[in-house]
Amino acid sequence: MSPLGRLKTAYENHKIFTKVLAIALVINLLFAGAFVFTSIMVKDITVSVNGKSIKYRTMAKTVDDMLSGWGVNLDEGDVVAPGQKAKLKDDMDVSIDLYEVETEVVKEATDFKQKEEYTSDLLEGEEKVTTKGVKGQDEVTYEVTYLGGEEQSRKEVDRKTIKKPKTQILSKGTAIAINGERYSRKLVVQATAYSGGGTTATGTRARVGEIAVDPRVIPLGSECYIEGFGKVRAEDTGGAVKGNIIDIYMASRGAAIRWGRRTVTIYIK
Repeated sequence: MSPLGRLKTAYENHKIFTKVLAIALVINLLFAGAFVFTSIMVKDITVSVNGKSIKYRTMAKTVDDMLSGWGVNLDEGDVVAPGQKAKLKDDMDVSIDLYEVETEVVKEATDFKQKEEYTSDLLEGEEKVTTKGVKGQDEVTYEVTYLGGEEQSRKEVDRKTIKKPKTQILSKGTAIAINGERYSRKLVVQATAYSGGGTTATGTRARVGEIAVDPRVIPLGSECYIEGFGKVRAEDTGGAVKGNIIDIYMASRGAAIRWGRRTVTIYIK
């Protein structure tokens, strides 16, 4: 039986006691002729357990005596006001806040992760969810402490995955539109220049509008656009053309010298 239940039972027992006491008083008055009933003997007390109040009558001297008489044993952590050693007075309020520890099992949603992928199917700045994320679910066990019916603390003691979350895929665009044409990506490169004619690595004639590239970075045959220069095609290679370096074919040696070496942005289809 709960502490509040025991207090209610004790209250019913004391109602019987009060009736017996009243009968005894009447008999005593009949035979003794007079009786002085002082307020010190029986006191009206209001006892609240976790905020729920019930009125009692008791002859106990202290709060501890009253509780002991009703067979109520408080646990460590329970809070009694004004204190178990306090002397009882008529119309006194006694408050008991019970300290309780309970286990609570709940199901909780778990967030999904998001992964970003890049695609030339979208323009730069555009993005699209190509795979929608789905939240998962965990079964979580908490140890919850209460005082006076109010939650004081909550500690996770166990967690089991019921349903794994599904990762969301966000596709981000890399394509660029220039003069109505679409390019899949762009690079910042060092651009040198050369001239003198001859045949390119792909077997075409060296000419204005073709460039030498590192095929590991820009595939041969790629159509490109260079800011500040115009449209070109990757057709040649070179011993010094490694990594993010390109070599632009010029119409003359003088044009190549005037170009020198520059940092440019190249767009690749």
